[in-house]
Amino acid sequence: MTHPHIPVPLEADNTIPRMLVRQAERLGDKPYVRFPREGVDLGYATLAAHALAGSARLERDHHLSPGTLAALYLGNCGDYVKAWFSCLFAGIVDVPVNHEFRKALLLFALSSVGAEVVITDAEGAGHLLDPEVRDYLAKVRLLVLCGPFDRKQLREQAAGVLPPVVSLDELTEPGPRGTMWETLEGTAPALIRFTSGTTGSPKGILQSHLHALGKSMVINRLLEMGEDDILYSPFPLHHNLASVNGLIGMVQLGGTMVSVPRFSASGYWQDARECGATRAHLLQAVAPLVMAQPPSELDRRHHVRLLWTGGPDRAFEERFGVEWIQSFAIGEVGCIAATRGAQPGSTAVGVPLPEFEVAIVDSLDRPLLAGERGELTIRPRYPHRMMLAYHNNLPATMRAFRNLWFHTGDAAMVGADGQLHWLGRIGDTIRRRGVNISSEQLEGEIRQHPMVLDCGVIAIDMANRDQEIHACLLWREPPADAAQAYAELAQFMAGRLTREYVPRFYESVAALPRTGTGKVRKVELRERARYGPTWDRQAAAWLEQPGSQFRQRETSP
Repeated sequence: MTHPHIPVPLEADNTIPRMLVRQAERLGDKPYVRFPREGVDLGYATLAAHALAGSARLERDHHLSPGTLAALYLGNCGDYVKAWFSCLFAGIVDVPVNHEFRKALLLFALSSVGAEVVITDAEGAGHLLDPEVRDYLAKVRLLVLCGPFDRKQLREQAAGVLPPVVSLDELTEPGPRGTMWETLEGTAPALIRFTSGTTGSPKGILQSHLHALGKSMVINRLLEMGEDDILYSPFPLHHNLASVNGLIGMVQLGGTMVSVPRFSASGYWQDARECGATRAHLLQAVAPLVMAQPPSELDRRHHVRLLWTGGPDRAFEERFGVEWIQSFAIGEVGCIAATRGAQPGSTAVGVPLPEFEVAIVDSLDRPLLAGERGELTIRPRYPHRMMLAYHNNLPATMRAFRNLWFHTGDAAMVGADGQLHWLGRIGDTIRRRGVNISSEQLEGEIRQHPMVLDCGVIAIDMANRDQEIHACLLWREPPADAAQAYAELAQFMAGRLTREYVPRFYESVAALPRTGTGKVRKVELRERARYGPTWDRQAAAWLEQPGSQFRQRETSP
């Protein structure tokens, strides 16, 4: 039975592989995903043939059973999609690993989930052989390599730890047809995607087929997409946005997605124009970088009508002739609320979607009234609309699901009109002089200054147990007099916000550390051993040892 608010039928055999097989039979080799930089198009029927053959060999030749964990350590490319769908058809749970990870980060990504299969290319294999990572290969049951590689050299370099090796081309060459996909149930684990890790270590979100299908179809509905649409998604396939909301959403529609190796602010609209995109993804964190590009007569020469992104930006909509779908979504659940046409500076993210109940609670999980700030908790109205668990992290799973509600870790409130207001991450809130300050809101205000391209705001713990605000600034052009620029920015902020919100410390940075989807990684900003030259507005002086001395400093009254 299909409820009017549930876009995906809740049937036991409703899985991603079944969806692809149906579309392959219906659409043949209509392009499913395109990689224009590679010159590679994967059609529905071709991909299904690769996946059927790959899954058959994974099961028959390599004895891998459903539930096995496979790490995909690749950038955006056609091989990524062939490998991923081969795993899906075999019931193997994929664990995407950021292809830019090296050394300790790479080891953490592999070991934290216990990946038994690694799928990568020759460059990735080189990083697996790094002395800090090498020993993990002894735990791997199968290494799948994409593209050209030297088997003899690999055997010599990985002597003693090398598992069986097969090339992806050999694995997915059309021929045998796996049957495991026919017995998979929609409730079975399908994939793991990681949280962004902006305020702490990423957690692996374990998702069923029905969950992935359900949350991606909500995006299809909000973007008003059909099978004639072309979706441009320039973000990494190891993230929910491009993989689940993009590829899984497209396979349900029978549409086409276009992927590029990495996001480019200067090339964003050129790519969208050249591929004929009608819909596109753009994260709010990187939208200012697109706006910072020189105006061009080509700004509106594209076919994108709706853009999936974050908060409102009327100037962006007007300049590029698009309409933003302003969303609030988290990987564990999917899209929770969305709206169009919100006022700039507003914290409203729309009325919660009918798929979910929401409640704002205090620290003891007592419901709060409209207009009161607390933690956003969620409960689905229908089955299989949330993650299964945080993989290999029972404590985090239990904390999140306590008292029969999912705790998002987000600060929020519900207005009298029913609008949900997002107030930032609870772990990213600054407590200054008795006032809780959302760093997200503060960053939004700082970006309003015409000289600021982007920023990241962090809390500095002071010796008197209070916190001060430290603003890391990425200027459009480096100011000639940094101290004067900071003073002017503080004055600008004082004209827009209350006294408690005006940052005390200011630091210019050449770049901001980001996640794969462009969000600023606050944890990296906070944990630096030494900060750059930092201006103390209160003392009107440069700090001698910024960062290392903060906890030893007293805050003046």
